[in-house]
Order: sequence, then C-alpha cells, then structure tokens
Amino acid sequence: MGTTILIIAVVFLFALGLLGVVLPAIPGLPILWLGVLVYGWATGFQEVTVGVVVLTGIIALIGMTLDFLAGVLGAKTFGASWYGVLGALLGGIFGFIAVSVFGLFIGSFVGAWLGEYLKYERTSSATKAGFGTIMGIVFGMVLKIIFALVIIGIFVWKIV
Repeated sequence: MGTTILIIAVVFLFALGLLGVVLPAIPGLPILWLGVLVYGWATGFQEVTVGVVVLTGIIALIGMTLDFLAGVLGAKTFGASWYGVLGALLGGIFGFIAVSVFGLFIGSFVGAWLGEYLKYERTSSATKAGFGTIMGIVFGMVLKIIFALVIIGIFVWKIV
C-alpha cells in the first residue's frame, strides 16, 4: 500500500471514529482502533507495534464499556429504580431510531421518567431519574472523547 493511500485511509478512519464518539450510530472507538491496526499492519508493525495495537484495543474496549454503563450509572446515581433504567434504555433506543441523536436524549429522558412514574407515581423522582440519565449519557460521551484522544495520542507518539 502506498504511503499516501495509507495516510489517507488512516485519516479517514480517525475522522470517522471521532465523529462516532459523538454520534451513537457510529462505533467511534472501534473505528479509531481499526485505523491504528491498519497502519500497523500496512507498515509491518514497525512503528505501531502489535503491543500498541493491543493496548489501543484494550483502551477502546474499556471506553465502550464505560460509555455503556454511564447512562445506567447516571440514572442510578440520581435514584432511578430498575424501572427507570429500563425505561431510559428502551426510550433511548426508540428515540434514536425515530429522531437520531437528539431523539436519544429525549427518548432516554422520557423513558426514565415513565419508568419511574409507573413504579412510584411521583413526578419529582421521575424527573430526577430522567435528568440523571441525561447526565450519564453526557458523561459517557465525554469519556469516549477522552479515550479517543488517548488512542490518537498514542498513535501519533509512535509514528512521530
């Protein structure tokens, strides 16, 4: 693979991966890791070694896991029951499918709110659970951005 084509491919994967850390439909961290893997493989793992590929893969897995747990933990931290957590999950999926990224936030909030209201019939605890879910989702996105920058930083450090 020519150097120019390789650089273009890696830059494309990194750009798509960075977009994916804020858009739930695109698996950002795995795509960033794929960029590291492609570069390592195409260069015979000279600068980007197998160890670097494994390390960045582990970082991507940890980041994805924490992102997944962040919404649930946000809801639980703000006092949501499992009804609220399940509602947030289902509402987020439905909202994302129906309206995209904005729908993820609205759907998660409404789902958590409805789940809590069905369980306790109190708007105050339902609203608190909804906001906790939103805070968790935002925290998860921030974590993904941090993990993405770490992966890119390790890659740049190895090739420069």
